[in-house]
Amino acid sequence: MRKGSWCQSGLGLLSIAFMAQPAHAGLDQTWIAAEGVDSGLCIIYLPCQTLSFALDQTATGGTINVIDSGIYGSATVSKSITIRSELGQPAMIANITINAGATDKVVIEGIDLEGTAQTAGLAYPYGIGVLQAAEVLIHNVRIKDFNTGGGGAGIYINSASQVRVTVNESLLFSNGVGVLVTSANGNAHLKMFKSLLLANADAGVRVIGSGNDAMLAGNNLLGSAKSMDLQRGGAARSFGNNALTSGDVPIGMPMY
Repeated sequence: MRKGSWCQSGLGLLSIAFMAQPAHAGLDQTWIAAEGVDSGLCIIYLPCQTLSFALDQTATGGTINVIDSGIYGSATVSKSITIRSELGQPAMIANITINAGATDKVVIEGIDLEGTAQTAGLAYPYGIGVLQAAEVLIHNVRIKDFNTGGGGAGIYINSASQVRVTVNESLLFSNGVGVLVTSANGNAHLKMFKSLLLANADAGVRVIGSGNDAMLAGNNLLGSAKSMDLQRGGAARSFGNNALTSGDVPIGMPMY
């Protein structure tokens, strides 16, 4: 075979190989930036602009990296995914709804979520809403100003199936409620460690409904009408090392 024929044949096989890749399989790593453009695959030197577009380009189990601060919009997570900062702790004007599979795991870490952008006419009702997943980890996340209409919540958990949400080393500031835990069938479970809930107007943590609960260790819940607000059978348990200045008293648990 002549050299030219071999090259043409090789290129043909390479083209077929690329065509055989599944459509929209997504990448394991994608990037978003305030000045990005919603096109392509959201690669590091051509980042996308909105969180919802990046989710479509990211494979199940992959990671979306946030490069800088900006308006990233409202997005729904429907699969296992990680959303994290690329560098520092960028401020995202955004809200994230997690409505994934009953066995999916979602991680959100190292970002700020802000609920309002007056000049853009944006006011989101919650920062992170958990409707379905197996496990959600919120680590080193700051959530502020989700207080639309005097209500709103930094984190809102209301799942039709069992879900465990773990909040670790995070800040919830100036929301209507810091964390709202509720579900019709008692499926919502919060674990919160080493976090500060400050100046959330109505409550630091509010648990509504029998079977729904919160387990707390090493937190400070300050500056709310009720640090802990337990309604209609909602329960809370504490290892005894939390600072609560008002509201209902959690059930004590021994350290071991």
